[in-house]
Amino acid sequence: MELLPAPFPSLLSRHHQFPPQPHSKPRHGRLKEPIMAFAQAPPLPLPLQEARSSSHSPRHRTRPPFQEPRTHPPPGPYLRSEPRIVSETKLITTHSCAERLDDARKVFDGMRRRDLLAWSAMIGAYAIRGMYSEVIQLTVRMVGEGVIPDRFLITRVLQACAYAEDLELGVALHSMAIRRGFMGRVRDVPVGNSVLAMYVKCGELGHARMLFEKMEQRDLGTWNSMIFGCCRFGEWEEARRLLDHMRCEGTKPGVVTWNTLISSYARSGDLDVAMELLEQMEESGVDPDVVTWTSLVSGFVHSDRGDEALQCFIRMRLAGVEPNGMTIASAISACASLKLLSQGMELHCHAIKVGSVNNVLSGNSLVDMYGKCGEIVAARRIFNEIPEKDIFSWNSMVAGYAQAGYCGKAYELFCKMENDGVRRNVITWNIMISGYIRNGDDERAFELFQMMESYRVKRDTASWNILIAGSVHNGHFDRALRIFRQMQSLLVRPDYITILSIIPAFANLFAVWKVREIHACIFHHNLEMDGKIANALINAYSKSGDLAGACAVFDRHSSRNIISWNCIILTYLLHGFPNEALDRFCQMKQKGVLPDHTTLTAVIKAYGLKGNISEGKEIFLNMTREYNITPNLDHYAAMVHLLGRSGRLQEAYELIDEMPLIPNSAVWEAFLTAATVHGNVRLAYLAVRELSLIQPRDPRIQRLLSDLQNLDGKFVDMPDMMVPNKGRELDEVDSCSVEIKNKVYLFSRGDNFVLEHTIAELKLMMIQMGLSVPNNGNGTLDVEEETEEVTGIHCEKLAIAFAVSNSPHFRSIRIIKTVRMCSHCHNFAKLVSEKYGRQILIKDPNCLHKFEGGKCSCEDYW
Repeated sequence: MELLPAPFPSLLSRHHQFPPQPHSKPRHGRLKEPIMAFAQAPPLPLPLQEARSSSHSPRHRTRPPFQEPRTHPPPGPYLRSEPRIVSETKLITTHSCAERLDDARKVFDGMRRRDLLAWSAMIGAYAIRGMYSEVIQLTVRMVGEGVIPDRFLITRVLQACAYAEDLELGVALHSMAIRRGFMGRVRDVPVGNSVLAMYVKCGELGHARMLFEKMEQRDLGTWNSMIFGCCRFGEWEEARRLLDHMRCEGTKPGVVTWNTLISSYARSGDLDVAMELLEQMEESGVDPDVVTWTSLVSGFVHSDRGDEALQCFIRMRLAGVEPNGMTIASAISACASLKLLSQGMELHCHAIKVGSVNNVLSGNSLVDMYGKCGEIVAARRIFNEIPEKDIFSWNSMVAGYAQAGYCGKAYELFCKMENDGVRRNVITWNIMISGYIRNGDDERAFELFQMMESYRVKRDTASWNILIAGSVHNGHFDRALRIFRQMQSLLVRPDYITILSIIPAFANLFAVWKVREIHACIFHHNLEMDGKIANALINAYSKSGDLAGACAVFDRHSSRNIISWNCIILTYLLHGFPNEALDRFCQMKQKGVLPDHTTLTAVIKAYGLKGNISEGKEIFLNMTREYNITPNLDHYAAMVHLLGRSGRLQEAYELIDEMPLIPNSAVWEAFLTAATVHGNVRLAYLAVRELSLIQPRDPRIQRLLSDLQNLDGKFVDMPDMMVPNKGRELDEVDSCSVEIKNKVYLFSRGDNFVLEHTIAELKLMMIQMGLSVPNNGNGTLDVEEETEEVTGIHCEKLAIAFAVSNSPHFRSIRIIKTVRMCSHCHNFAKLVSEKYGRQILIKDPNCLHKFEGGKCSCEDYW
């Protein structure tokens, strides 16, 4: 006997599942005495006696109820009645084979006498139809009437105990099998396998393991049962050890063996191991069947790896294996996740061809696919054609409307569900909440969230996650944190999606304490080991100005991938430590991790920060040969930054002119920075001119063109869609924010509402540092922010003066600025950091400036 691996429950339609069976205790009633007598039955001395047992003895007889029938039947009426028993047993079998189970039961119940063959015929009829509760009831009744099963019937009853998870009766059958000598011999292996499978299905892996070790005779079914048990309880390494052990003992794994392991690993999400087992399966000469491929396709879909799911589906078709309805439904789900409409339509046609399109599983997948691809009309047509809609059908259609922005239609269907007798579950409510908050209707989303429990639908973690992610998406970061704290106060355990949703909201200079608070929550719930969370934490600590925190998370992170290494390399670059970034790059290569596009972009920038032009060029020129990576626009922008930082403006321009790709805004922004820092008005104008063609409606570019026209003294031919705006009516307001004692204060350029003592302190600080008159600082060309004579004191100076006088000396001054700092303000911040011994962090759109001891991490290039 081979155990088939359990299918994916989420992909199994209801009519394919066995009906749930109640547990043994409430079903058996007063079974203690029959079961005890059953287990204590005497051993059978002769092999002939297990072929057939007579019916129970007449009441006036004193023979014990479990005594075996005589070898020779007694004379008299017994002989005359035996042909009737045989004929009635044959009639039971005939009715059963003709699918007339009720007629078979009527014949069985009307029999005056029932021997073992009659009981076996009736019990077998129920067993082959999966009616395991009837099998168990008849078995208990049979024992009560004094008929004891043979080794063939006991195997069937044990199978029923396994599927019904009736451990009590299964243990009694095991005991009886031992006493009657049904264990240990070669022909008794099926009985041993049935007992083993019963223990596994009933959750008693320890008992199964003890039995397995004692079994002297094992066949393929024995190994399959034990491997299935290990996989069921997550003992993956033990299951693979058993696979190796069975091969060493000369038992060749069959397709069920491989499917058990592959499907279990696929369900657990460890798909790399599942694919490795697939390769071993093919190498051993066993051809994967439709179960194998369906397990892999479904596993990749459930792990959000839709492209690999489709690759497996294609491999299956090339191998000549015809997909079943579940395979097609899984492949359609992969197309839905990737929004591949044409491929989904092809699968739709194939589903029609094989006749599975009306299957509820395929129908649900098609509704989901068309909905996610924006084909709402097609989705609704498929939805209407599903003959027996389930909750998944309704949820898919509601989600399709909500994702397309038709929240009114979605809510209409949402209300109709109850009228059609389909009870809305938590997923239905979550879909509606997500739809409203995604379309900007936060009020309606929160209203539905509050209504859930009044409709006796308990909120789950996903419900809270939707509100948190939606608040972050809509820019309400503080509200997201309040929801997160309320979630914790109600003892709702956050998952990794919760953390990944909220961390990006606090990846800024003001949120370092909030990042630490979330990190403590992650540590408390043992979520830090998740790779995505660790990477998000590194990024959040980095952007909040906490280099030490980012490094600590990286160093504790055991399962680092290329994203982890990229995060820490970019962290060092952001904080102005190119040497440490390159050291991490060398460590990454020593660990055998291959760099990707992001890594090489960061490495070129690091060489630019160090001024090592030749090393940066070497990486750029050899990246295709050494790493099989073709340079893209990010690499060219990094090279322009590398050349421009060292003053090689002409070489940088030639690189842009000769590049095989059309330069984007990042390339020209890098060139503009180089021209601005080195005071080359002509090349700066050239860069801004190109940027104006790429971003014609950007007000910042509009202002730069006007400023450069004034500096160059020439007329600037602007695109038609641009109009000079000297009235300062720009969409972007130049301002900065500073955090003091967990409060954020906003300062705008030329702000008239500033405390007089702050302005006085600022003027005193500037006089003491010799900066009473604005100057060009380090001689750079300032074209981003207008001079203070025109607009008044720049806001970052006010913020710095306010922070120096209102915050403790040991606290860092943290400022976020909406436009690029001018050179005069940059020089002012350096002098303040030196004179007052303060660390100042200012984040502008170009750079994170960390001022300390009179120096800036950007080395005056930003």
